Formats: sequence, C-alpha cells, structure tokens
Amino acid sequence: MRNVLTPGMRYMLLGTFLFSIGSLLIKVAGERVPTMELLFFRGVVGLGFCYTILRRSGVSLLGHRRLLLATRGLVGFLSLFTEFYALVHLPLADATAIIFTHPAVVALLAWAVLGERLGRGGIMAVAASLAGVALVCRPGFLFGAGGTDLDPLAVSVALGGVLVTALAILSVRALAKTEHPAVVMFYPPLLIVLFSPLFSGGWVMPTPGEWACVAGIALAMNAGQYYMTRGYAIESAARISAVTCLEMVFAAMWGITFLAEIPDTWTLAGGSLIVFGVLLLGREGQREAEAQSAA
Repeated sequence: MRNVLTPGMRYMLLGTFLFSIGSLLIKVAGERVPTMELLFFRGVVGLGFCYTILRRSGVSLLGHRRLLLATRGLVGFLSLFTEFYALVHLPLADATAIIFTHPAVVALLAWAVLGERLGRGGIMAVAASLAGVALVCRPGFLFGAGGTDLDPLAVSVALGGVLVTALAILSVRALAKTEHPAVVMFYPPLLIVLFSPLFSGGWVMPTPGEWACVAGIALAMNAGQYYMTRGYAIESAARISAVTCLEMVFAAMWGITFLAEIPDTWTLAGGSLIVFGVLLLGREGQREAEAQSAA
C-alpha cells in the first residue's frame, strides 16, 4: 500500500504526537509538582540534548549574535512557562486551543513589525483564530452571564503565552540566517536551568510515578521538538499546518480518555475555527511561496 504521507509529514505527525503526550504528562504531574520544577527538568534534558549536538558538530555553544540569542532564550523561557501553567490549570483541550492560536499572532506581528504581506486569506485566518479564542475563553464582557467558568488567571497566562510564543518564533526566524539551529535551541533551556529555581515557590520530591511523568515530559517534548524541526525543514507550510492541527485532536482524546474532561460545544466550535485559521494560514503561505518561485 502506497504511503500517503511525505517524509516531512511523518516527522511532523510523530513530533505532534510526542508533544501531545508531553502535554498530558504535564497535566498529570502538575497536580502536585510545581510548574517551575517540571520546567526545570525539561530544561536539563533539553540542555544536554543541544550540548551533545553542538559538540558533535563543532559549533560554538554561545553563537554569534549573543544579545539576540539571549532575548530568544528569555522569550522561550516565558513561552514554555506559560504553556506549562496553562496545561496544568486549564482543561487540556481548552489550553491546547488557546496555545494553538500563536500562528495567527505571528502573522499579525510579522505584518506590523516586519512589514510582511498579509493578504485576504491571511486576514480571514487571523479573524477565524481570534473568533475561536473568544468562543473557547468566553469572556464575561462579551458573553455576560454565559461566560466561561475557566480560571481567569490561567486564561490570562495562556493568552500572554500566545504573545511570547509568537515573539519567540519571530526571533528564531531572525536568527536562522546566521546561527546553527541547535544554538538557537540551546538558549531557552539554558535560561530555564539558570532561572527557574529562583522563581519556584518551593519544590517537592516527586513520587516514583511522578518521576516517570517528569522523565516522559522531558523526553517526549524534546524529541517532539527535534522531529518537528526536521519536518519544518523539508515540508511545505500547508501540509505542516494540516498535520499540526492534529495536536488539538490528540488533546481532546487524551482529556476524554485519561482525565474525564469532555469538551463542551463552545470548545469544539472555537477549536474548529482555530484549526480552520491555521489551515488557511498554511495554504496562504504555500501560495506565496509558489508565486515567488514562479517569478
């Protein structure tokens, strides 16, 4: 039987699946283990992973544009913290839906800051994603008494995380022209390992089951990042968007199966709009790339 998935799509599918497993384990371990502690262990493994790659390639650990790399590390640290916090304090499907809107924010920032073109399809995609977030979060000033019962602080942290994630992605794009990919990946876990102990509100000794979750988080999310990076390098934006949208499907499946979290109609409707927006952005990017190559 002929494989319908390209190599890049297979990498993305594996990376997306591993990320969804990591998200589930964050939710489970985060019931007792502090967020900063989970983040620290994730950073330790990520640091070792990047260090090994850089040593084998003979590339300098600290790179060339060190101020921008440090900025990338800071926003990466904040992005991961907000993601972990949202996953722990919100239902898995809702947290994933909010986090998943970062492509729309990237498109907006790239248009506003970098002067990149945002066509009609891009505008529709951003509008659909933002409408999807509104349906998932259901703020009281829009929905009145029908607003959501989600933790307001967790929702605010998740929305702030979307912004810093978008900034992290833009910084990666700026650094990719001059820096080795592993150097760019090296800075966020470096800052996590250095600073997360300073901001923790007290650590706990994990139980054997929690240690298994901690190890699973570190391994699944770092391996997921590796495979997704390989997918990004060889696959078109439209196909990548189609595959990464499965992360929301996985999140809903794990929430139903393991956490007894049943997404309500609002979450399903909002998530569908967000998926539509991501797919539309991917298709718009593919059309622009084809137009440039034909010129």
